[in-house]
Amino acid sequence: MLVAIRYLHLLFAFAWFAAVFAAHWNTLQARRAKEWSARAPLFGINRGLSAMVALPSLLGLGLVGNMLAMQLGYRMKATPLFMVANGLWAVLVLVTLAMEMPASGALGALAHAAADAAARGGEGEPAGWTRELGRWRMANGIQLLLYIVLLALMVSPWGTGK
Repeated sequence: MLVAIRYLHLLFAFAWFAAVFAAHWNTLQARRAKEWSARAPLFGINRGLSAMVALPSLLGLGLVGNMLAMQLGYRMKATPLFMVANGLWAVLVLVTLAMEMPASGALGALAHAAADAAARGGEGEPAGWTRELGRWRMANGIQLLLYIVLLALMVSPWGTGK
């Protein structure tokens, strides 16, 4: 059973990182594209990655990670790193829900609207684009930074379990 829990923990960790990094890569590719018709699908994919892959993986990562730690004998009050890891995970969930998901949704909608306008002869970027792109970049940067810290905590020794 412990092997299955470890496997799920790693699976959720890599699935979440893959979704966040794929969104980052899609955004870089979209910024290189000249046409809104090429940008819109990439930002639409980011919206789907955020809602259907990243958030469920992040929630599963926290739940399975806590289950794994308890199976290994760690207790919250006796293991300070357990508290730190849970606190950072909670911050990561908040950043995802409050910053990244709304910005991904807005960018997807704005890119789609700009592609429709460009198809009818419109030009330029839609109102609010720069603000939402900046908010998404900030959220993505925070997510990647927290992931690096959590990954270091995941592989560092916490001492002996109970």
